[in-house]
Order: sequence, then structure tokens, then C-alpha cells
Amino acid sequence: MLSEEDLIARIMKVKDLKENCFKYLEESSKELLTQKILFAIAELTAEEMGPVKLSQIAKKTTGESDKLKQDLVRLTIEKSLLKCGLAEKLKYASNDVRYILTSYRFQKIKEIDSFRGESSQPIGDVFELPKNSWPIPDEFYLLLAKKHGYEQSLNKLHADYDSDVIPRGKYETLNSDYKKSLDQINEKLDSKYSGLEALVVSES
Repeated sequence: MLSEEDLIARIMKVKDLKENCFKYLEESSKELLTQKILFAIAELTAEEMGPVKLSQIAKKTTGESDKLKQDLVRLTIEKSLLKCGLAEKLKYASNDVRYILTSYRFQKIKEIDSFRGESSQPIGDVFELPKNSWPIPDEFYLLLAKKHGYEQSLNKLHADYDSDVIPRGKYETLNSDYKKSLDQINEKLDSKYSGLEALVVSES
């Protein structure tokens, strides 16, 4: 199975998509099976914290997981999502094939041909899949909650000391303990989930 580090890397990466592939993410494609499959893979991966089976995707997108529906979903994935590099097919065994998205954040690009050769330019803002469909480990949210708790405790401690509610000795001890714990949490967030906090907390 994929590691947590690999899942986080997929969230952090912004994938460039040509216009003919980016269309699968746009509002105009919301009734297409392709977009339904893409969102289903994202949501199922977040639940499973790993790649998902064709039967799971078929069940979520069509309500059934019989062979006919699985074949329809598989063909759609192969013709669009795999071809565009939006999804990846992983083979664990001859009868165990699973799918996962290559990224959760996408940039539409326009290819330009010039005498200098081929290049591309971004069009519009980065498109993100809903954050609740990102495969983020529970530990990350636990660390965020603890960080918030210690920050609030420190603010209250400073306010209590300024108001002469707490003696200096106790204040210095608690201040040192809280700061030490907060530093350890920040260190873990920076080392294991570098950059993710800014993405998750921003505009939330």
C-alpha cells in the first residue's frame, strides 16, 4: 500500500493539465460519468487512506457494482482519467487492481508553439478538489487541534499574568511547559506535514 508520505505528496503537488483534460474538473462536466468517477476516487481514497478498487468506485458512482457497471467505469477511467494523467492504476496482484488520483490540485495550461520550441502558460487559478476529499491522516488534525489548544492556553496565561491573577513563578513554569509542547507540535507538523497546514487552514 502507499505510505502517508506518498498521499501527502499527491496533495501538495499541483498538476498541470491541458484544456482538453482540465474540462473534466469543470462545472460543465458535473453530469459526466468521468467527473463523478474522479470525485468518487478522491472521496473513497480519503476514507480508505489508500488506493481503491473498481467495485468500490462503480458502487459509489452508479449505485451498483456488477461486472457490467465495473466494465463501464473501467473503460471511462482508461479513456479519460488515465489518459490525462489524472489517475493512476496500481496492480497489487493479478486480481487486485486499484486506482488513486495523481494529485488533488490542478492548473489549467495552454500550450504555446514558438520558434523557441514548445512551452506552456497557466490559465486561471489552481483548482482544488474539496478539502474533505483529501487523504489526510487523522494525526494531522489531532496535531492541529493540540496546537490550537496550546496557543489558546498561552494567550490566557499571558492575560492572567498581566491581570495579576497568577504568581510569577507559576507563570514562568507554565509558560515554559506550554511553549515546549507547542514547539514539539510545530516541529512535527513541519517535518511530517510541511506546507499542508497552510493549504488546509487557508480560506477555511
